[in-house]
Parts: sequence; structure tokens; C-alpha cells
Amino acid sequence: MRRLKLTPNRLRFLIIILLMVGIFFRFFNIDGKVYWHDETFTSLRISGYTANEVRQQIFNGRIITKASFAKFQSPNMEKGLIDTIMSLETEDPQHPPLYYIIARFWVGIFGNSVKTIRSLSAFISLLIFPSIYWLCRELFKASVWVSEVAIALIAISPIHLVYAQEAREYIVWIVTILLSSASLLRALRLESKDKVLRILTWGIYAVTLVLSLYTSLLSVFVATAHAIYVIATAKFRFNRTVKAYLLASLAGFLAFTPWMLVIIDNFLQLDAATAWTKMQFPLEILIKSWLLQLNRIFLDLNFGFENPISYIITPIFLTLIGYSI
Repeated sequence: MRRLKLTPNRLRFLIIILLMVGIFFRFFNIDGKVYWHDETFTSLRISGYTANEVRQQIFNGRIITKASFAKFQSPNMEKGLIDTIMSLETEDPQHPPLYYIIARFWVGIFGNSVKTIRSLSAFISLLIFPSIYWLCRELFKASVWVSEVAIALIAISPIHLVYAQEAREYIVWIVTILLSSASLLRALRLESKDKVLRILTWGIYAVTLVLSLYTSLLSVFVATAHAIYVIATAKFRFNRTVKAYLLASLAGFLAFTPWMLVIIDNFLQLDAATAWTKMQFPLEILIKSWLLQLNRIFLDLNFGFENPISYIITPIFLTLIGYSI
């Protein structure tokens, strides 16, 4: 019995260790990895230049030096914040501007080194821990252990560690998904309280929804999942809760209208930029890819399609995920 009483303390100690390890690896060797293709486009957007302007100024028949690229990879006196937003509008409307605005201010304050720009994602990734704690507390009120175990899993999740060191918007998107989901559950839980509190809680949800939409267009699918959840829990009745949710969602999407107009105005560019997503693959390849990515949420030994160990590990995680659901 004495050993059983010590078990929770040992588990909490293990969780703390995993959290410390996760934080360490979010910052370790942050500038040692190759600054790859997508990250260079982040720097280009921060500079305020478009790819077309780069082609006009760089590819002029002369020898291209390292210094030639400098002004296209950092903030400069020629381009301002508005140019950063405009470059996204004209060339990358599928990428809403929130992350790039934050990144421009970050780089303007701390410099434009690889370590600096990636450290923005690393610091933002730390917000995942209180966010997932809040979400789990809203979902599983009776047990604090669920929240703590979730923190431990995310702390050492390979996919979270990768995106925490990448100069892209994905880690911001994860944070906004967690916050919007948790704030929705809180608004539903406090729905029966006084009017001022109801307005405040639904207002928080609307704000987090806007932040998520301005981080990634794919947040539309998250919002759709929220709608299904609210309507299902209301047993498909148009009650006060559903009405409050619809008003908060409407406010969120209205706030996103400016970028929706940008997308409509530049739809052909968006279609061209995302043409790669329409490539046709055999169903077998798609299934293998999905299973491989599922493994990499929890364990990544860098096994590819050709390694049979990948498909030996997969059933284990499928079983555990199915059991947890």
C-alpha cells in the first residue's frame, strides 16, 4: 500500500521530467537544421517583397552573391508591414497574415538570424502546455491526471518538436485550435450563468476563432467540428445555447471577412499555389501515408514507406488510440 501511495508522485515526477525534456529540445540546436524551402518563403514575406520582385532584381544576368539576397530575407527600409500583407495577398492568399505580422515584429526587434526567427515558434510552442491543460480540464473535469498526461505526450511528441523549430505558422495554429476549443467548452459550461458572463465567454470564443482563421484557412474545418458538437449536444434543437454559438461564430467569420474578400479576389492565384494538393495518388499510398503520419505523432524513428517496421508499429498506436476514444 505504501508503494501504491507513492505511485502518483512518481508519475507526476515523470511528467515533469518529460516536460523539461520537451522544452529543452524545442530550443536545442535550433539553428543547426537546414533552413528549408518553406522557411525561406517566410523570410521573403517578412521582407515585404514578392517572388516576382526577387526574379526581376536578382536574375539580371549578373553573378548572384549571398549579399544579393539579404534584403529579400529580412525587414528593410524599402518595405513596410503593409507590403508584407500585400505580398501574401498577391502570391500566397492561402496563408492568412497573423503569423507573418507577428514574425515581422519579432525579427524587427531581435534580428533576422535563423535562431531568432525559429525561436518565435519555439516560444509560442510553450503556450501549448497551458492550452492543452485548459482544454483537458474542460473535457475531463474530474481528473487532473488527464491534463498532466496530455502535457507529457505533447512535450515529447515528434511532430510538435518539429513544428516548434520551424519558421512557419503551424505551431501558432495548434495553439489557436486548443484555445478556441477550450473557450467553446467553457462558454457552453457557463451558458446558464448571468448575462454579462455569457457575453464575455462567448466573446472569448469569437476572438479565438478569429485568431485561428487568421492563422490558417483550414480552421474552417475546426469551426465545422465545433458546430457539429454544439448542435449534437443540444440534441438538434434551436435553443439559447445554439443561438449564442451561432452569434459568436457569425461575429468571428465577419471579422475574417476582409481576408475572405482577398481570397475571392485572388482565387486564381490561390488555386495555382495549391495545385499540388490535387495530385492523384493510389489509395494504397495514401493509406500508408496516413498510417505513417499517425505513428509520427507519438514515435518517429525516421522509418519510411519501404521499412516494414513502420507497419508493425502502426497497429499498436491504432489500438491505443481506439481504446482511448
